Amino acid sequence: MKNNFFPLIPMVNEARVQADTPNLAPGVIALVNDTRLTGATYNESLTQFSVGYRDPENLLAAADYIAPPVPVSRRFDWKKTDNVKDFLTETDDERAIGAGFKRVEYSGTEQQAKTRNRGLKYILDRDEDGGATTEEQIVAMLQQRIIRNKYRRAITALAAVAAGDAAIFNTTTQPDELIKAALATAQLETGIYPNRGLIGLAAWNLRSAAYAGADKAGAFAGLTKNAATVAGDLFLDDLRVDKAIYQSGANAKSRIVPQSFFGFHGRDGLMKDDPSTLKQFYTPADGKRWRVLRKLTGDGDKFVEIVVEHYEIIVATSPIGVARLNVTAV
Repeated sequence: MKNNFFPLIPMVNEARVQADTPNLAPGVIALVNDTRLTGATYNESLTQFSVGYRDPENLLAAADYIAPPVPVSRRFDWKKTDNVKDFLTETDDERAIGAGFKRVEYSGTEQQAKTRNRGLKYILDRDEDGGATTEEQIVAMLQQRIIRNKYRRAITALAAVAAGDAAIFNTTTQPDELIKAALATAQLETGIYPNRGLIGLAAWNLRSAAYAGADKAGAFAGLTKNAATVAGDLFLDDLRVDKAIYQSGANAKSRIVPQSFFGFHGRDGLMKDDPSTLKQFYTPADGKRWRVLRKLTGDGDKFVEIVVEHYEIIVATSPIGVARLNVTAV
C-alpha cells in the first residue's frame, strides 16, 4: 500500500493526545480505555492488515534490534543472572579416584513482571470512509505512532543503563579507536563483548567530519567506511546509524537517539532468560503481535471507533555492560 495518508491525517502532538471519554470528537487520537476492548469489537481483516503493515522508517525493526522481542504470557517470571559465576575458573578441576567432582552452583535473581496493554484509537466519521480517508489508513497511522512510542521507550531504557562518558570526535582524535576502547571496557563489566552498535546521526556526522578534516595517513580511509565496515573494525555484528525523529514540541522536532554511540548485547530469537541488555517481552493477542478493534458508535452509528492495541514491556535484563559515548566536537 502506498503511504499516502500522512498529509490527509496530520500527526497530533503528544501533549494533545486526549484521555478516553464517552464523547470523543471525530479526528482525535486518544488513549484507550480498556472497558471498550471486547471480543465483539475485534476485527480480523484490519488485524491482518496491521500484521502485514511495514512503517516507512522501519522503526519496529529498529526497536527489535535494541530490545529483541520475546513472547510471554501476561504475567511471567524471568531471571536476572549473576553472570560473575559464568566466568569463574578453577586451577584444578581434576576428580581424584573415589572422590566426586567439585560442585558449583549457579544462581540468579527471580523477577516478576506483567506485559502492559498499550494502544491508541481514532474516531472516524463514516462519511469520510471510502474517500480521502480509509480505515486501513487509520490503522497504519495509529500503528506507526505506537511503534514510534515503542522505539522511544527502547532508547530511553538503553540510555538508562549507562550514563556514558564524554568523547570528543574531531581532527585531533580517532573516533573509532575511542569507540573500540569503550567496547572493551564494557566487556570487562559483564564478560560478554557487545555485539550490536547504535549511533545517532549527529554523532555519526561528527565522526565523518573528524576524519574528513584530519591531515594524517588513514584519515581518508576512515571517512569512506560505511557503517557495516566500521562494525567489522569494531568487532560488532552490526552497527546502525539512526535518523529517526519525533515531535518534541508544538513547533520543534528532536532526534530519538541522542548524539551518542551505544554498544550493547542482543540477538534474534532470544528465550526468556537468554543474556541480552534489553528484552521486549510481549504477549500475543489472538496469536498475533497486534490486534485491531472496530465498532460503530454515535448517533445513528455515524462514527467508527478504531483501536490498535498490543501487550508489551521493555526491560533492562542486564543493567551493566553497555558501552556509551556522549559525543561532542570540542
